[in-house]
Amino acid sequence: MMASSSYTVPKPENPSERRGSSDLPPGNWFRRCFKQLWLFTYMVYILILDIIEHIFIKAPKIDIEELEKRSEQVAVMTGGPRGIGNDIVKKLLQLDYTVILGVRNESTSQNGIDKIRDLGVTTGRVKFFYLNLKSLESVREFANKVLNSKEGSRIDLLLNNAGIYAECYEKTGDNFESTFQVNYLSHFLLTNLLLPRIKETAAKKGACDPCHIVSTSSCLHRCGTIDFEELETSKVYSPLECYCLSKLCQIIHVKMLDKKFQEEQMNIHAYAVHPGVIVTGLWDGMGGFKRFKRPFYAVMKWIVRTSDEGANTILHPLLTPDLLDKAGGQYFETGNVVRPDNQANQPEVQQSLWKGSLKLTTSIC
Repeated sequence: MMASSSYTVPKPENPSERRGSSDLPPGNWFRRCFKQLWLFTYMVYILILDIIEHIFIKAPKIDIEELEKRSEQVAVMTGGPRGIGNDIVKKLLQLDYTVILGVRNESTSQNGIDKIRDLGVTTGRVKFFYLNLKSLESVREFANKVLNSKEGSRIDLLLNNAGIYAECYEKTGDNFESTFQVNYLSHFLLTNLLLPRIKETAAKKGACDPCHIVSTSSCLHRCGTIDFEELETSKVYSPLECYCLSKLCQIIHVKMLDKKFQEEQMNIHAYAVHPGVIVTGLWDGMGGFKRFKRPFYAVMKWIVRTSDEGANTILHPLLTPDLLDKAGGQYFETGNVVRPDNQANQPEVQQSLWKGSLKLTTSIC
């Protein structure tokens, strides 16, 4: 792999004005509680349906040993090797990818990689760069480091995997609601910043070997509602609403991306995946959950998917040749293309979210 020439991500010249500065949750207490209760009820309903589906439709299986090695290919992933991310990284290393990870704590992430190596995984290479998704400036610095690194001379796969569920209201340094920025907006910016390198890589590859952009979404996107009057903030704050909205935005984003790739006849596929209901550290952020963490884990581990099955579900579309022509712009559940919430398929919503996101990130892409 040849080292790339020096590349600098352009910074915006005229940052757009940000609204608000208070860290107090918007809306009065009664309205916040009512909205959260309503969404919680809807969430439980959707999760029950999803768990029932798990009983009858098993997660796709990936036989790593039967797959061709990706010795020259590079994957960029947000988030460290923990939870689903741990199993994704393990499988990528088994396939001999060079994996660039955007992490907040390199020491902790290295410990995760060491544990993977202790399992006997000797193939693949790992490179860490610092990334704080609560800061758009950090996203730009991460993209610069990737693009100017030897490992980043090509990008075959971008995995937008990191995510949070913030129980308490928090504004980032960019003055955005934290869940929206971490789960969606920062990934939108990162994708745009890395896109020129992904396009360069795709142009050198055959039609049967496209580049991929994958966003880890959720079936809970169905609880989200797009309101462009309060896209990056909230008039009446609900942690669940912000989480579900961010997952809906991810699906809309990949659909808009894929449209652009088709128009430009680019050999790139973008898609979103719901990995299934999996007990990870993300659940710790849900209000009151920590009190019941141990009994909850004890019960749920018997009826939900494992992180290994979740990783298989996320990687299944890009590692399954029969799906290559169907993956672009799609939303996947349990290895199958599933129709997402109707909002995700509305062209005017897709266009408005794209334009709004460009404005919020003050990107010139």
